[in-house]
Amino acid sequence: MSVSVEDLKHTWESIFRRKGGNGVYTRLFDDMSREQQDALLGAVRLQETEVPVIGSFRGPDRWLILTSQRLVWSARGQRFELDVQTIRDATADLRHLANSQSKLEMESLQVATLSGAEYAIELESGPPLSGTWNVLKNLGVRNRNANERSSVSSPSRAH
Repeated sequence: MSVSVEDLKHTWESIFRRKGGNGVYTRLFDDMSREQQDALLGAVRLQETEVPVIGSFRGPDRWLILTSQRLVWSARGQRFELDVQTIRDATADLRHLANSQSKLEMESLQVATLSGAEYAIELESGPPLSGTWNVLKNLGVRNRNANERSSVSSPSRAH
């Protein structure tokens, strides 16, 4: 069963609102200022069927956009891009958290892929980080479930 792009966007927006909320820099894309939207769309050329869901813009070298197809971000002068179908989970670095800040002050998450790679993403602390974290966790559960179904439904054939 395939989910439409608009249904996916609606689901993720709902999770973001319920589990977090907009901040100054990190917001639902549709709630961002026109300047923030334009800056993100200038940095990331969307595919014809791709829709933006969450954006974060602190400057030309510090931004993030989650679309229906990709998670793309820039940090410390480097650009990163993941297909959303490769995301396995999003977690907090609790060792770092215990030493320096409370959960409400966290500004980064670890995004793990199905292949085992891990990436750090920077977000605005508080509700924006919490909302994004929950969307990424939802996405990871969907991907892990789909991955398990595909490995179960395609057993090797013995003759």
